[in-house]
Amino acid sequence: MRSWAICFGAGILAGVANARCAPSTCGGSPKCIAAIGADAAVGEAFCSSWLSLAPATTTVTELETATSTLVSIETALTTLTLTTATITKTGGVITTVYQKRAIASSSADPADAIVSTCSSNDARISSACSCFLSTATTSTVTVFATAVSTAVVEAASTVVLTVTSNVVATASAAPPAVTIPANPVVNYNFENYLTTGNILPWTDTSATSGGRVQVIDGVNPCTSGGAYCAGGRVVVRTYPPTTGGGYVGIKETFNAKPSTTYAVSFMYRCLNFDSSTRIDVRYAGVLVGTSNSCNAGAQFIRSTGIRFTTDATGRGELEIRFYNPSNAPYLYFYADDFQALAV
Repeated sequence: MRSWAICFGAGILAGVANARCAPSTCGGSPKCIAAIGADAAVGEAFCSSWLSLAPATTTVTELETATSTLVSIETALTTLTLTTATITKTGGVITTVYQKRAIASSSADPADAIVSTCSSNDARISSACSCFLSTATTSTVTVFATAVSTAVVEAASTVVLTVTSNVVATASAAPPAVTIPANPVVNYNFENYLTTGNILPWTDTSATSGGRVQVIDGVNPCTSGGAYCAGGRVVVRTYPPTTGGGYVGIKETFNAKPSTTYAVSFMYRCLNFDSSTRIDVRYAGVLVGTSNSCNAGAQFIRSTGIRFTTDATGRGELEIRFYNPSNAPYLYFYADDFQALAV
């Protein structure tokens, strides 16, 4: 049986004020209180119903915000931001009101016994119930939520929220980083060909545009007087078609810095050329520059003044087209050291 020598100084149920419940002033007949406390679950259900008490309500409004940010021009990171949730309470403090448990049909109704012991006196029953229910406990609400942030780089994190009188959200996100090299053009000197036998990630257009593309070793790609030489002696050799005034090209798709302007340069040499011979540079399918400074010497020429600007993703295709507008029968090109540097 519950001891009623102790009463708490703060009401737990909405609408019950029991600051007066000291040992000497707790209202109600001792016999009546004893009848209610004979079975705590039955007594709580009986008194909740008798006093027409409803549980206090708690409304939890959960607010989540996920943002994605590019950090610096070299590294793309994802930042996850969560805001604190808010709580609105109505009806006073939180409580748990127990329902009356089922009574076997062969037993007497405990409520009848309580009413009988309390002499069917409404005021006496109400006073005893107020003191009896003063020891009810508050409830705790727990909320679980998941937030996912998505960007150029993706990362996921799980947020667990525990709600009592307020909610605080915490999150730990450590997304991977993507580093963009100074020159995003891969295999720009074609030296990988010596070990792989191909020029990947470069591809050529010969299957659709005609002409031929080869990679050879042993060429010395230097400018006049050796003022500048490429990093190796492996170069690409292209033969544009000799009919139709067409071209043959090499192209590569790569990732650069988003929304950034790049300067394109490369070394080239023309053989058996004429005044109409030229090299066009396209980025994302758009013509961004032309080189046509072929000369009769053995030295290479370095192209300049060609630029393109990436979009918000930084991903795009660079294509170099070698043209033979006059259908010269023996025209071919050497090219090497392709670069794209941010300006």
